[in-house]
Amino acid sequence: MRNLRIKLKYKSFEIELEGDKDTVQSEFKDIKENGLGNIVMGVDMSETTYLVEQPVSGIPKQLAQAENVDFIDSDIPSLKDVLMKQLPSSEREWILVYAYYATEFGNKPFTSKNILEAYESTKRKTTSRHANMSQNIKALFNKGYFSAFNDDEFILTNDGKHQANEIITRTHSTPLKQKKPKSKASKPKATSNKKNKSSGSKFEVLKDLNLRPTDKVSLTDYVKNYEIKSNGDRIIVIINYLKEILKIDKVTINHLYTAFFVLKCRIPASFYQVVVNTKSRSNLIDFNKVDDIKLSTQGSNRVRLDIVKKN
Repeated sequence: MRNLRIKLKYKSFEIELEGDKDTVQSEFKDIKENGLGNIVMGVDMSETTYLVEQPVSGIPKQLAQAENVDFIDSDIPSLKDVLMKQLPSSEREWILVYAYYATEFGNKPFTSKNILEAYESTKRKTTSRHANMSQNIKALFNKGYFSAFNDDEFILTNDGKHQANEIITRTHSTPLKQKKPKSKASKPKATSNKKNKSSGSKFEVLKDLNLRPTDKVSLTDYVKNYEIKSNGDRIIVIINYLKEILKIDKVTINHLYTAFFVLKCRIPASFYQVVVNTKSRSNLIDFNKVDDIKLSTQGSNRVRLDIVKKN
């Protein structure tokens, strides 16, 4: 049940309304519009003040008689309620919930510092959680729940808001999945040479990507047609080659990584961030996830008009 309490005070006279939110709102509105009526005679409502107590914040707010009262939807639980019920089922879900509350339910940007502060305020900070926090933020970005606002800040996407709301409105906790201990008698699994594609800092050279086709211009020759002044320029020229020459429908971050490798360019240590900055800072590319990267209108114009060499 959604409860609400309102105190109305006039000098030594005081009246309190408490109960179901909808009922209290209705009675409060009637008093504001018609005065106290038969409850007490001769009270001048122009000098009355209202003290409203709402369950989300727990902090009373005093208003002048002419002000409007904004009733907060008490169906949204507090972060403390979420903590007590242990509603998130993984650390990534916890980070998504922390971001939801830090952004006032998706209404402003947040930083990794805000997430760390939430860990500390809920007393859930550990060495391992702190160490894995950046990796988990990148994973949520790749799932489309976060979007880069600038170099330091993120915003919640609509998908992120919906997922966070689904978590905090669960009726009971979901147990964390426990890994089964390996049997001592079991044979060790063969070590795979493949890199983890989900990692934001590990990328893969695509061995089946032929950037020196016999029937088409090679990437190495193609880039010679452009005055490349930055990694952002290099990225958009590579995307244009992959789409226009090789006719690749979905360009991924591994395509770009492979192209840098083939061109024998120095690959930045923060390659992922370079790609993100080409979108958020330069507005030359567009993507929701790094498995489908396209040229923006601005990027397409730069390739066609600004950096192409003049004959």
